[in-house]
Amino acid sequence: MTRYNWYESIIAWFADNSVAANLLMTVLLAGGLFTAFTIKKEIQPQVEVNYVNVSVPYLGAAPEEVEEGVCVKIEEAIQDLEGIEEITCTAREGLGTVLVEVNPDYDVPEVMDTIKIRVDSISTFPEQTENPVISRAQFEQPVLWISVSGDVDERTLKEFTKQTRDEIVALPEVTRAEIVGVRDYEISIEVSEFSLERYDLTLDEVAQAVRRNSLDLPGGSIQTAGGDILLRTKGQAYRGEQFENLVVRTNPDGTRVLLRDVARVRDGFAEVEPYSRHNGKPAMSIRVLSVGTQSELKISEAVRAFVEQRRPTLPAGIGLDYWADVSYYLKGRLDMMVKNLAGGAVLVFLVLTLFLRFKLAFWVMVGLPVAFMGAFFLLPSLDVTINMLSLFGFILVLGIVVDDAIVIGESAYTEIRTHGHSRDSVVNGTLKVAVPATFGVLTTVAAFLPILMVGGISGAFFEAIGWVVILCLAFSLVESKLILPAHLVHMRVRRYRDLPVATSRRQRATRRLVGVQRWFSEGLHKFVDRFYVPLLSRALIHRYTTVAIFIATFIVSVGLLTSGAVRTVFFPDFTADFIQVTLEMNDGTPAANNHRALDELQRRLWELDAEISRENGREPGAVVATVHA
Repeated sequence: MTRYNWYESIIAWFADNSVAANLLMTVLLAGGLFTAFTIKKEIQPQVEVNYVNVSVPYLGAAPEEVEEGVCVKIEEAIQDLEGIEEITCTAREGLGTVLVEVNPDYDVPEVMDTIKIRVDSISTFPEQTENPVISRAQFEQPVLWISVSGDVDERTLKEFTKQTRDEIVALPEVTRAEIVGVRDYEISIEVSEFSLERYDLTLDEVAQAVRRNSLDLPGGSIQTAGGDILLRTKGQAYRGEQFENLVVRTNPDGTRVLLRDVARVRDGFAEVEPYSRHNGKPAMSIRVLSVGTQSELKISEAVRAFVEQRRPTLPAGIGLDYWADVSYYLKGRLDMMVKNLAGGAVLVFLVLTLFLRFKLAFWVMVGLPVAFMGAFFLLPSLDVTINMLSLFGFILVLGIVVDDAIVIGESAYTEIRTHGHSRDSVVNGTLKVAVPATFGVLTTVAAFLPILMVGGISGAFFEAIGWVVILCLAFSLVESKLILPAHLVHMRVRRYRDLPVATSRRQRATRRLVGVQRWFSEGLHKFVDRFYVPLLSRALIHRYTTVAIFIATFIVSVGLLTSGAVRTVFFPDFTADFIQVTLEMNDGTPAANNHRALDELQRRLWELDAEISRENGREPGAVVATVHA
């Protein structure tokens, strides 16, 4: 009886126990398929951002005043804190923002608490500043944008946008949606000096009357036999006409001075110059985001279906459209992976069928989905999702994941050709190349291990690629060493001379296919015997010449890179699906000039898009323009 070491014993045991091998394969395939449908699918992995944001509104102040009164004081208060990597301050009109980068070795919430204590203790902020807002920068992933546009008044457009946002959030697949590009409601009270003199009032008296009369107050409770009755005065004003009816003064003769008698109340929007256009029409946008484990593909599909169903029922003059759907890229990468997996499996099957045997080629091909499904099965336990980077890892490893299965299969087939089909032939063929094939895979795994140790924000992106490649290679070892030999042992192999005499059309076709396969197989063996083996022998005999040729080739390769003959870039040039134009104007430029420039830019883009659309026979795309503060 043949004695095996522990490694060889495991391989031999699985070869003798096909039920265990098939059970292992079934578990990997079933678990991988289940995970593939349930795992979160997103455009890029979620990362914990190590930034703390401090915002201090300073209404009406110029950037220079914001820098001196807000930014400098915050920097001086927190610059000596332990754990802070870098402080970046941005001063703009009416707002100071300080972005603090926290060292990855420190706990961000603890550093943020310390920053909050220091900022709250600053007592020298200008009187016009509001309370500081301190928050941790959050990673957000928009899925797609919805534009509500139309030639209607701003209030109507905003109310319909809010209604649409609520309807989108009510969808089972959507949790979060935000309205972007709208002005806040604002009620302004304009008091004239003439009215104050006429009624013998001061501006402070008017302000106090507004504060005193526009509020809700609890009034305690009254205990009765039937239970307690809670008392509450409801006097909070929310609309312009409610403010107009506020009492400013009650005279001794019973007459009252109302706010509308001394002031002009405007119920409108904040005094900023809005500019948001969708295909040339005033627009407001809704940004739909993914939350937690939600699938971006399902969110996109649900929102797009909602838009298509809502369009026929829109009010007159209002349009609804979606754009910047990032799930387009995720779906494209998924389709690419599935097509490459299917294409790779077919190519492996066809090539191996030509040079080996049909059944052997089939079982080697099975190794591809088994390795991929095994990787899918374990991805959630490593906190890895299906995203653009992990899918790139699947595509990257596709060409090498089946290599060891091919080596094992070919070695077992050589033993079968030499000694006949038996359990010992398959096991011996597997053991002959098991160690070098295993270390060949492990060296590739070792090449990807360092990217798991990058750490920081960028580390989350590299880990998605590294774990996918390592898991696929690991499961390719499991499949080729444990599952494949069991299948090869129990497959039926007949010699060419044992094939039955062709008496039917099917048997004649089988004979012809076997003849073609045999011609390729024998041709490969002749090539190996006549050309490869003699060349290999010469290379081994003249080993110094062989090493010299390798070193010379290596030097030429390095020279091509260092000389610039082979261009080196971080990202390759490629055609994007969206055109983004950024227009920067000088500070202080009137809003009307900015809007005219954007109108002209949109017009030129429409003309260009219309021309390209006619040439390619497609519908024109959407042009979206927005002004950012």
